[in-house]
Amino acid sequence: MRLEDVVRKLMRGDDELSKLKLDVIRVLAIFNGVSWMSELIPDIMKVHSYILDYRITDDLLETALHELESEGLVHIESRMRGMFPSRNVYEDKLIKLRDLEIVKRVLTEDKIYKSYLSKQMEIMWRAMKRT
Repeated sequence: MRLEDVVRKLMRGDDELSKLKLDVIRVLAIFNGVSWMSELIPDIMKVHSYILDYRITDDLLETALHELESEGLVHIESRMRGMFPSRNVYEDKLIKLRDLEIVKRVLTEDKIYKSYLSKQMEIMWRAMKRT
C-alpha cells in the first residue's frame, strides 16, 4: 500500500490506536518530520489544545509506533539524549517520518492539522504586528 493510502486510511479510523497513529503523524509533520518519543504525548496534547477524545497510554504509544514503522511511515532509532540543564544523558527513541512531503500533502485534507497550523500562523502574525 502506498504511504498516501496508509495515511488516508488512518484519517478514516475511529479506534484509539488509529487516532493515536494519526496524531503521531500530525506531530511529526508539524515538526518537520522528527520528534523524540518522550515529546510525542505533550505535543499531541498541544495539537488538540489539551482535549483528547481518547486516552493515551505508554503501551498504546509503543504499539502505535511499532505499527507505523511496520507500515513504512516512520523510522525509529534509539539514541542518547542530553538532559538540560544537567550534563546527564538518557536513552530515548528518535522518530522520523520516511517521507515528509507526502505526509504533509495528504494532511492538507485533515481539519486538526490545518487548524493547528492556522492557529500557529495567527500567533506569529499577531506577534509580528506588535513589533
